[in-house]
Amino acid sequence: MLPFRRFYGFQSWLDHDSTHVPNTFIKRSVEFDGTRSKADRKSTEACKSHREAERRRRQRINSHLSTLRSLLPNAAKSDKASLLAEVVEHVKRLKKQAAEVACVDGGEPGAVRSEAWPLPGECDEATVSWCEGEANRVKATVCCEDRAGLNRDVTRAIRSVQAKPVRAEMMTVGGRTKSVVVVEWGEEEVEVGALERALKAIVENRALVGFGMGPIVLGQKRGRDCCGSPTSS
Repeated sequence: MLPFRRFYGFQSWLDHDSTHVPNTFIKRSVEFDGTRSKADRKSTEACKSHREAERRRRQRINSHLSTLRSLLPNAAKSDKASLLAEVVEHVKRLKKQAAEVACVDGGEPGAVRSEAWPLPGECDEATVSWCEGEANRVKATVCCEDRAGLNRDVTRAIRSVQAKPVRAEMMTVGGRTKSVVVVEWGEEEVEVGALERALKAIVENRALVGFGMGPIVLGQKRGRDCCGSPTSS
């Protein structure tokens, strides 16, 4: 039999150590594995970030739903769809009641004319306006974050200008409070500007120095302007 002929270096390749792998191949394999592991890490981090964002979103939704359940009667065990439907109906009833109150109070001198829906807004505000047909009465409006002692601070601010509250309406929703107070002066000079400054001090949580009353330390929470940024105390 003729000997098997070696061709194209096949035998020399077989004779070569089979465990030997070129360095370039090893280097490229390591680089590929490193790139793949880096991509896997990025993908894992993105998934974790997405899950965390989704968890926070669900927490916010559940928190809002819990607030709605606490505001509505007999809504503790309602599912989400039923709860939202009940909220819509409740808001309609409240708007109707507010409109009826506005009609009743429309002819009363110095009365607070109810707004169509006087919910507290997102902006902190403190305003004073004259009551129609009343020379010594004004309507003071305060809207800010709810806090302990807020009504006490408003009362002190009114008394600091030698006035007295004769009627008040207040609504608190989602940690925000809006108070509308009819303020009356007696024989003393009407201090509208001083009252407005005192109310703004309450909204901004600054110490109020009343007329002969000394410093009044207000709440510790920080106010929020119309842009949503906190104001310094």
